[in-house]
Amino acid sequence: MKLKQTPILRLYKLETNKEDHAKFVKAGQHNMLTSQENEPGTLFMQTGHDEETTNFVVECYQDEASYDTHANSKQFKDFTDVAKDILTSRVKVELFPEFISTKAEKLAVTGSNDYVIYLTEIGVSLGKGDEFAHAVMKEMKTAVEEEKDILAMIAGTVADQPNEWLAIEVYRNNEAYKQHLETKNFKEYLNNTKYCVESKSLRKLQPDVIVDQGAIFYQP
Repeated sequence: MKLKQTPILRLYKLETNKEDHAKFVKAGQHNMLTSQENEPGTLFMQTGHDEETTNFVVECYQDEASYDTHANSKQFKDFTDVAKDILTSRVKVELFPEFISTKAEKLAVTGSNDYVIYLTEIGVSLGKGDEFAHAVMKEMKTAVEEEKDILAMIAGTVADQPNEWLAIEVYRNNEAYKQHLETKNFKEYLNNTKYCVESKSLRKLQPDVIVDQGAIFYQP
């Protein structure tokens, strides 16, 4: 699905107590799987953790109408009923989508799995935004097209902070990530952006749920 209008892209950082993590995951799983099944405009959702109390959720909707459908759904209301009692902290980050590409296969990943998500935060130097954008979009597009075990590449800039980038990358396993780092494409990206990047942080997430309608593509 090649998107012609700008989709909605958000990142949430949600904290729970350790003993509530399984309950949070179960509620999120029901919400995301049901949304994928019933809402064609709910394009991509994932939740993963780097610690048992820190959860990162990414959501992508085709448009405002699709988000409204989700926000008014029973499964989302069931999830919020659970979450309001167990979340100890909630941070929402609105993103302007810069690039989205997912494989054709439809994903519904739950339970114990070998999938890996990398969440990267990048601060781009003033005046280097266009140069960085060109390089990162080329790298991501090539990666999804040429590497069979890269399932999704998503990048966005933080609303009102165009030099702050977030990237979400989904790999079938960690070996696929290691192989990606050795590709000519990735090394060219590093070389082409070495004077663009002021700061960079990388988080490896263990996915709890990934749902993807498949074959999503967006580039402004």
